Amino acid sequence: MIKLVIFDADETLWASYGYWASLLVPPLKRVSDNEIRDSEGKSIRLFDGVRQTLETLKNKGILISLVSMNDREPNRVAECLELFGLSHYFIYPQVNWDDKGQNILRIIELLRENEGKVIKCGEVLFVDDHLSNISKAIKACPGIKALHIGTDISQVTEIINYI
Repeated sequence: MIKLVIFDADETLWASYGYWASLLVPPLKRVSDNEIRDSEGKSIRLFDGVRQTLETLKNKGILISLVSMNDREPNRVAECLELFGLSHYFIYPQVNWDDKGQNILRIIELLRENEGKVIKCGEVLFVDDHLSNISKAIKACPGIKALHIGTDISQVTEIINYI
């Protein structure tokens, strides 16, 4: 049974058009429910169904987190989540350039230490658009269920079929 879903951000939750959220230049502005634009006109667009998927997971009692390879400071990923009104869904998001497998283990540990929740690797679902990150997650956390956007699923909404 899945107790924790961990998402990547860029090209998983939103289209970043070939660049990372860290490359956005402030100030960032929400121009619609699903789009953020920076001061240079670069935009991030939330994929269809992401809000509904997060809400469905929350309603099922499934914890949600995030691992993203982006600069920790300034944390543009957190800023984008806030502007989209999504930050409240994510517990212990890890935004840094560390190995995603190690970040997944860090989230599991933080949940145990701070929330008293014991979650095994086999109870975690990881969703990413890079196969190398999927491989690192499987190596670090044997038994983890991992879905590759583009191979296993075409969009985030399909993860509900794996819960």
